[in-house]
Amino acid sequence: MINQFKYLLIIFIFSMTSCSQQTNEEISARVTEIQKSNIPDKRLMFWNIDVISSEGENCLSGETASEKGFSELKSLAVQHNLKFEVELLPTERFKENRWGVVTLSVCNIRGKATHSSELLSQALLGTPVKVYKEVDGWYLIQTPDRYFGWVDDAAVSLKSNPELADWKNLKKVLFNKQFGFAYAGIDENTAIESDLLAGDLLSVIDSENKFYKTLFADGRIAFVKKEDCVSLEKWQTKKMVIDDVIATALKFKGLPYLWGGTSSKMLDCSGFTKTVYYMNGIILQRDASQQTLHGELVDTANGYENLLPGDLVFFGRKASADTPEKVTHVGLYIGEKEFIHASGKVRINSLDKTKENYTEHYENAFVRSRRVIENVKGEGIEWIVDNEFYKEILP
Repeated sequence: MINQFKYLLIIFIFSMTSCSQQTNEEISARVTEIQKSNIPDKRLMFWNIDVISSEGENCLSGETASEKGFSELKSLAVQHNLKFEVELLPTERFKENRWGVVTLSVCNIRGKATHSSELLSQALLGTPVKVYKEVDGWYLIQTPDRYFGWVDDAAVSLKSNPELADWKNLKKVLFNKQFGFAYAGIDENTAIESDLLAGDLLSVIDSENKFYKTLFADGRIAFVKKEDCVSLEKWQTKKMVIDDVIATALKFKGLPYLWGGTSSKMLDCSGFTKTVYYMNGIILQRDASQQTLHGELVDTANGYENLLPGDLVFFGRKASADTPEKVTHVGLYIGEKEFIHASGKVRINSLDKTKENYTEHYENAFVRSRRVIENVKGEGIEWIVDNEFYKEILP
């Protein structure tokens, strides 16, 4: 009798455990559905949600910046009688004053709040960012291309709304050399306050002789040679000259490759195309797999004759009956069947089999081309001056 009771008890416990596991699997599947319906690209929205057991109860736990996703998770918790421990970001500290400005020539954006985490992307000096959370000296931020990631707090200076309004009133110029410096005084022989890179956005508070007196977002004063800077007229007039785009691209030739890099120190393939267009007033999406979704599709079914300088050319794995397409690389077409791209270093290759710089791999991996020029429509390709982030800081 006792043995029979133990047997029934084991069966009961097993059935309850199986039921609980099945319920958790169903809930987890529903959480995934909510994520995919609200956040098709997790790079562009923060989502960190788990189904866990807490004090003997099933629990939805984590955080997200998606208001709609948060609302649907809350409904799911009510429907299944779950504990609800999900936080909607930004945290209370950043709900009203959520802006920051990058203070380094280029800052690293990582997948987690640690220097050993994967380098996802970078942001240049003067870039406005939204701040969602602070953890142990790290900020969770979103960049103007909507990318989320973590930065060391030394890289970003927080701005209250009044401070941001004052910052917006300052004249802005763009550093136009690949490399340079900001000095402590009106002399190249004075101490260096910071290195500078192509695309760094400088705030000018005065002009002295051949130097701009600039104010960094963290309060540092530094002097930068006027001849190394350009006005933002090109950005403000929304005029893109394709010859300027190609000339900008060629200035990066020979720079080494860095996964996650988006600056004239080191960069990856999509970081290269993104930075080239940024210098000419346009924001592209961060990654090649995102850039390939936007712009006019160029007809390359019968060859490369329809390509024009400035077109983006994409490479990767073509779709087949068994495998989906996967875009893994991007370059910038410069004419004559040649494209410039970051692969090992920034270099020029050809799609013409008769040329010395032809590489069969790229022709075999060619997927498509997209045209940026005349396709700046705000959907994945937008003018910097129309971007909601830059509107907060540009005069």
